[in-house]
Amino acid sequence: MKREDLKELGLDSEKIDSIMKLHGQSINDIKDKYTDYDELKAQNDNLTKQVSKNDKDLKALRSQAKDNEELSNQIKSLEADNKAFKENSEKQINQMKLDNAVDGVLSNNNVRNGKAVKGLLDMDNVKLDENGKLTGLDDQIAGLKKSDSYLFDMGKKQDYNPDDGNHEPSGAEILKDAWG
Repeated sequence: MKREDLKELGLDSEKIDSIMKLHGQSINDIKDKYTDYDELKAQNDNLTKQVSKNDKDLKALRSQAKDNEELSNQIKSLEADNKAFKENSEKQINQMKLDNAVDGVLSNNNVRNGKAVKGLLDMDNVKLDENGKLTGLDDQIAGLKKSDSYLFDMGKKQDYNPDDGNHEPSGAEILKDAWG
């Protein structure tokens, strides 16, 4: 969002300043949520390198220990452990990607309390495809906006006025007006 875009919409500089201030606050809130992203990425890179190194070391050991059955069994055990570690790491990374994508969508939909809304979502139906696109979430959010709209910040709404200003005073109001 740029100031020039807001000026083109015909907003005065005071309103633009207010909008930019609110926008800055929301950007800072998002940054605060993802402060550990770089650290997690570095950890992921290090763990990926470690798994690759372990695979190479195991292959080298296997070639050296062709005749030793006990050592071969130990290598097979280490390979299985390494494979399990790799699968578990990938599963955790995919879950973090899904959680971050869901948090982003919830933030874009002006959710007041992300934890409360996540508790109402059927996360088994929410999937993240190879392109990083979420499926199964938009319909659930639309349903929640209808059934539990208080969870979403929809901006200011007009006050509820059921009689369109044609209010007839009650007996108590008439007596109050008459007696002062």
